[in-house]
Amino acid sequence: MADNPGFNEHIGSSFAVRENVERKSQKAMKCFNFVAHLLVLLVFIVGLIGGILIGIYAYHGISSKSSCQDQPYQYTDRQASATTMPTTNIQQCPNRNPQDNTPYESSLFAPLTKKEMQTVSEILWQRNYITTIGREPRSLKESFILYIYLHPPIKEDAIKYLYDNGTNPGRYARVHIQRGAEQVPDIMEYKVGPLGSFTGITVTPLTRPGEIHFNSRPYDALEVKAINDILKTDMKALETLMRESFDGATYPEDLFIFYDNGPPGMKGTERETRFIIGFGTPEDEDVLYLLPLSGTVHCPWTNVSEWYPHSYYYLNQGPYRTVFDLVSAYNSNIIRKVRLPAGYRNTLRKTRYPKRDIFLPLREHADQPGARSYMPQGPRFSISGTKVKWMDWSFHISGGQLKGPALFDIRFKGSRIAYELAVNDISLVYGMDSSGHNSIIYMDATYGIMGGDTPTTILRDVDCPSYAAVLNTSYWNSADQKAVDMESICIFEADEQEALWRHYTASFAGGMRNRHLIVRVPVVIGNYDYTFEFHFYLDGKIYAKGKATGYILSSFWDENNPHAGRDKTRDAFGYRVSDFHTGPIHDHMFGFKVDMDVIDSNNSLEVIHWKAGDILDALKTQSTITAVPPYFIYNQTRYLEYETLQREQGFRLNYDAQKFFVVVNDNKKNRWGVKRGYHIAPLATGAQSLSEAHPAMKALSFSKYHVTVTKRKEEESFLSSIYDINRMDNPKGHLELMLNNESIINEDIVNWVTVGLLHIPTSEDVPMTTRVESGFMLKPFNFFDTTASFDMPQYFEDESNSEREPAFAECIEPKL
Repeated sequence: MADNPGFNEHIGSSFAVRENVERKSQKAMKCFNFVAHLLVLLVFIVGLIGGILIGIYAYHGISSKSSCQDQPYQYTDRQASATTMPTTNIQQCPNRNPQDNTPYESSLFAPLTKKEMQTVSEILWQRNYITTIGREPRSLKESFILYIYLHPPIKEDAIKYLYDNGTNPGRYARVHIQRGAEQVPDIMEYKVGPLGSFTGITVTPLTRPGEIHFNSRPYDALEVKAINDILKTDMKALETLMRESFDGATYPEDLFIFYDNGPPGMKGTERETRFIIGFGTPEDEDVLYLLPLSGTVHCPWTNVSEWYPHSYYYLNQGPYRTVFDLVSAYNSNIIRKVRLPAGYRNTLRKTRYPKRDIFLPLREHADQPGARSYMPQGPRFSISGTKVKWMDWSFHISGGQLKGPALFDIRFKGSRIAYELAVNDISLVYGMDSSGHNSIIYMDATYGIMGGDTPTTILRDVDCPSYAAVLNTSYWNSADQKAVDMESICIFEADEQEALWRHYTASFAGGMRNRHLIVRVPVVIGNYDYTFEFHFYLDGKIYAKGKATGYILSSFWDENNPHAGRDKTRDAFGYRVSDFHTGPIHDHMFGFKVDMDVIDSNNSLEVIHWKAGDILDALKTQSTITAVPPYFIYNQTRYLEYETLQREQGFRLNYDAQKFFVVVNDNKKNRWGVKRGYHIAPLATGAQSLSEAHPAMKALSFSKYHVTVTKRKEEESFLSSIYDINRMDNPKGHLELMLNNESIINEDIVNWVTVGLLHIPTSEDVPMTTRVESGFMLKPFNFFDTTASFDMPQYFEDESNSEREPAFAECIEPKL
């Protein structure tokens, strides 16, 4: 076929055609490629210009005064794309519930349950201790329950039960009853129990009739409602004044009455409630924006018909005997007036609410999830009822409505470290130039630390990580005479992502990651949120601390205040923090009970004085030397002086004469013959600056001392009384009453530790104060023979050895 000329001619013609077609195709393809490249280039240029314009808008547009300024900032959801990454080969981390089903009722120390509180109320109702049950009291002339919480067992009985196979002491409730139905009303406290059944329950008085005066009682919802009713007429009379002064605001639509301007009078036998007007409603009180209109209500005893308002002030001008006297002076233009600008009220919600400003661009990468930690093989702690175990630590979690969280029977490596570590009170003393709330003094246990006006609920991923275990507690709501459950305590292991210890040399490298267990308890008390924490470390340390955040209590800024100077940015009481408000100075002093039991209850307190001076001064503390040895190159040194404290005493920290406070067991020595002990170390802390002449200093006596040691007594269970701030002229339960010079050598002793914060509010505290804190450390002090953490896996590397923490497979964070 190859010799066939026709075929060859046909083949040649076909190739010619094909070549012609291919040439045309190539020419067309070149043309197409040129057009395509041109289009790509055009798209790129348009995209580049558009990107630049968008970038310029994103950078400048939001803050510019354009017609688009009311449009919220838009951003892409990078988080969504991050969470959809392939995970086909990665399994979810193993997980288990660290909590068992052991009921709280089986523990000596667990907080009272809702059921137990109900049992107590029924017992007291049946035995005529109260006149109302299960409903809101209708009158102050009724007798009803104010508080119910655990009454801890007698320590001696508890120790015998826990360590010596003694009898179970049982669970008891402590109950406060407001006895308005009595001929002479008062407050009584009772011990009710043992709980568990209605049979065999006794009701034992803890106070005498009349011992707690009715007028020194804490505030309750019934009293507040009665005062609100009394003030309705006066609020109506002030309608024009409030509209003109406060941007058209009316009561109760736009304004509320703030009562918590404690204390209620200077004497426990009297009762006067100061009030101040503020923007907001009773359901949404706004202490950030209190206004210059105030007064006082005379409100003693139970006969509400005899109560009356008096002593009105407007812009610190007064007192006016009645509201009508104030209105007359206002209408006659004989007093200074304030006029808030029109529309001012409408700006408050935006500035008050701590919500992200949607009109501001997010910070770079803020739309991506932040760093997290979780448990790759499940929790390493366990909880039985309220008893916690972790890494040779064990303790019982407890707490009460008034005094706050507490831990009992704290052990490490089988040894008892402390019998009780507990929050007891928080004091605040304000300074401000305001007729409505000058000289405010709070003792927060009076309002209830774990269960006051606002029940606390754990905010997961805010208060605690999502993997934390959460415990419920209950508190007694006196307003409706019922127990209320709340999620209030979380427990979790934390990774500080730092070294507990480390060392690097030419021959080895070693270290241990600082992981520890945290018990965290957030609480809400009025405008402030507090968080109390107890940290347990692998080397035997315990860190206790209190943190504060929330709204500041404001004071109205009066530009023409005759007491102020020329500086309109601040005064003697604080800085201007908004258009019409200042942030008044105050403190937060946290009072803790620290009942150390170093091995057992027979302890002493050593005070080690950290000193500096001449060589002979140092050496003479231990010998009768008369000349400085020649090997000292100069005549100055640091040295210690040791003192075993003989009698009860309180100490204030003085950085010019620093001290170590060490609880020691005289009868227990370590391998080196040194008394085993624990160091109580207050960390960064403020100090009480009030003088002894201040009328509240007796009630606040716990805030005078950073460390106080007393002989332990069952009748001296707390460092303060919840009534004392309401009876400042005759306080009966404060710390200084315990200081009666008793011997504390080789005794069961208690240390009362106070640490705190001095707060000068600034503009950064509006709308929200970010976390500030203070605390103290309990640190082993010759308690062990060596560093206590060397029974744990760690990082170590030398020429012949290599060790690491236990490895784990990559896994996905488990869902609860």
